[in-house]
Amino acid sequence: MLRLKMYPGKNGDAFLVDASGSNILIDAGYASTFKEFIAPDLVQLCKAGGRLDLLICTHIDADHIGGVIEFISSNGVSGARRIIEIDEVWHNSLRSLPTPPGSSDLVSDRLLLEAIQRRGFLLPEAIESVAKPISVRQGSSLAKLLKQHGYLWNSGDGTACMTVKQAQRELPKGAQVQVVGPELSRLEELRAWWIREMRKLSYKGTAQISELVEDAYEMLCASIRQPMPSTVKTISTSNARRLEDVFVADTSPTNGSSIAVIVRSGSKKALFLGDAWAIDIVEQMKGLQNGTDPVIFDAIKVSHHGSLHNTNVELLSLIDAPIYLISSDGSRHGHPDFEVLAEIVDRPASFERKIYFNYETPTLTRLRAHVSRSGSKFSVEVVQNDWIHI
Repeated sequence: MLRLKMYPGKNGDAFLVDASGSNILIDAGYASTFKEFIAPDLVQLCKAGGRLDLLICTHIDADHIGGVIEFISSNGVSGARRIIEIDEVWHNSLRSLPTPPGSSDLVSDRLLLEAIQRRGFLLPEAIESVAKPISVRQGSSLAKLLKQHGYLWNSGDGTACMTVKQAQRELPKGAQVQVVGPELSRLEELRAWWIREMRKLSYKGTAQISELVEDAYEMLCASIRQPMPSTVKTISTSNARRLEDVFVADTSPTNGSSIAVIVRSGSKKALFLGDAWAIDIVEQMKGLQNGTDPVIFDAIKVSHHGSLHNTNVELLSLIDAPIYLISSDGSRHGHPDFEVLAEIVDRPASFERKIYFNYETPTLTRLRAHVSRSGSKFSVEVVQNDWIHI
């Protein structure tokens, strides 16, 4: 049995997965997402005798990590959890990478790190305008909170990283979780990008491990507005373009560091892509292919809220599913992009595809009026905070 909830996390991601009694939370949107929608569900799960077998924070981006920080900071210390017990947390932070040589005792470096720490995690303007200021508790990095509160973190103390090299994880009630992203190189690229951004602020040190540096690492990675690759946006249906015409690959190092997983339960399997890059998932899916046939999942969470920078034609030639999940309210970057959705439903298929959204968006309205080029059947549905049975 496999079912999931896709929470209304504004432009972010938050999924609760029930895999035959194994419970997995993948991201938690913003702090407000967790407090309003996720926390009540976890309280009820705990009252029913349940626990979270696994909490996955896919990457360090405000719309994914904010609710996780709120959760961990509210949940208390090991042995005295206020909301629910968590068996393990997956989160790739600075301490998860091999430590580079060197350190810095410069006063100017410490002052800069402390200034970043005081500023904390920044919310996008669209969120700030409707939400309360971010919680004071989010002046701490997730790395610091996991360490302070005694969580099993990446199978230990957080000094190992979760990459494609990890063996498939077996959960207590029979579910399995396989990591299909990132490669270690993507995490190293993110660290190198952070150093470059810090150099712009006159930082002279390295990415050595300390609580202050870890805080600055997560806060800067989550808060800097990384420009999206430019592309031509198509508005009218009369001059609609295909995905192959408009795809320009994502270059965001934070997105490229996303933990992408396959969750298996019995005969069911679902692919959760975070904000992963298409090129990386293509390589992993080629390794799972049986001959030249695409890998058929029971559900696919589309990468980066349906952005045309994270899904390309090659990836869609390698995977398919009767259920697709699009998590976005459309408030940032116009996600999802119609070209991605059209490419999904235009392909021939022997089954009907259901495209689930958690918000009404202009792209959803346009998709409802679309006719598949291949004649394949598809339907569109908006589901917020209700179980989707896979």
